[in-house]
Amino acid sequence: MPHLPVHPARTQRRSGGCLCGAIRFTVTGEPEDPHICGCAHCSHRAGSPFQWWTGFPLAGLSWTGGHGEPTWYDTHAGRTRRGFCPVCGSHIAALDHGDTALVGILVTALDGYRDDPAHVPLNPNRLPEAAPWLAPAPHRTGDPSTSV
Repeated sequence: MPHLPVHPARTQRRSGGCLCGAIRFTVTGEPEDPHICGCAHCSHRAGSPFQWWTGFPLAGLSWTGGHGEPTWYDTHAGRTRRGFCPVCGSHIAALDHGDTALVGILVTALDGYRDDPAHVPLNPNRLPEAAPWLAPAPHRTGDPSTSV
C-alpha cells in the first residue's frame, strides 16, 4: 500500500479552555472564517462590544478537562446554543443546531491565540450594531504625519 502524505491542515492541533481550567478542549484542523462579531446579541451576552470567533471541524473537537463538556444554553431557540463553564462562566463555544460539520470556538479560549496568525479576523461582522464608535473612520486625505 502506498504511503499517502499527511496534509498539515488536517493534523494541526490546538488546545484551550476556560479561565478556571475546569473545561479544557482540543481541536484539530485549520480555523475557518475567523471573525469578530458585534451583533447586539453577541455583545449583550458577552458584556463586550464584540466577540472573536473561529470555526473548527466538529469531528476534531475533544473535551479534555476534568469537568467534561461545557454547560450549553440555547441562545437562539432551535438555532444556536453556546457553551460556557459552569464554574467560572467563561464563554467557550457555539454549536448551530443541525450543523454537524463545524463548532464555533471563541479565539480567546484558545491557548496561545495571540501568537497564531491563523486567527486574524477576516470579517468584522456588524460592529456598529454594538458600538457605533467601532465603525470604520471616514477616509482622510492629506499627509497623515501632519494630522492632529
